[in-house]
Amino acid sequence: MFSLSSKKLKSGLLFVFTSLPLFWIMDSSAKDLLSAVAEPLPYVAIKEGSNLVADASEASNKQIPVLMFFSMKHCPFCIEVEEDYLKPMLRNAEYDGKVIIRKIRIDGTDSVRDFHGKERDVEEFGDDYNISMVPTLILVDAHGNKLAPAIIGIANAHYYSSELDTAIDVSTQKIRAIAKR
Repeated sequence: MFSLSSKKLKSGLLFVFTSLPLFWIMDSSAKDLLSAVAEPLPYVAIKEGSNLVADASEASNKQIPVLMFFSMKHCPFCIEVEEDYLKPMLRNAEYDGKVIIRKIRIDGTDSVRDFHGKERDVEEFGDDYNISMVPTLILVDAHGNKLAPAIIGIANAHYYSSELDTAIDVSTQKIRAIAKR
């Protein structure tokens, strides 16, 4: 039999009663975490870069660069760049006034209306920017002029976002410096 004066019983009861709030807190945190994970992200899609003349007009008006994302449909690294880096940028309102993002699939059969209004084959257009690997990100001005070094592949996933943000900022600074002249 246990007696209420037993040291083991007292320390056991003390443990149970002091642990209950901790279990309750952990339980509510776990519920919050699960509900946050369970909520789907808003749907976004990267627009195809099929009419770069229209994008150039918008870029010129806003004085921001156009980011051309050269990709292929079944490229796992392209999917990673799109899902982990570019789509989160589209969900972030801060990027609305920073950059126009367009996807150009080089394995597509479509043509591209380039920055000068000329209808071009996608591969030929990619050759203008020396696209030899995907994913490749290129930032250009409203005339299609390259503003920063191309970001080819994913050299380091830990620094990719920073590298991309830096390229966008440098490109925007160049556009705005030219506009002041």
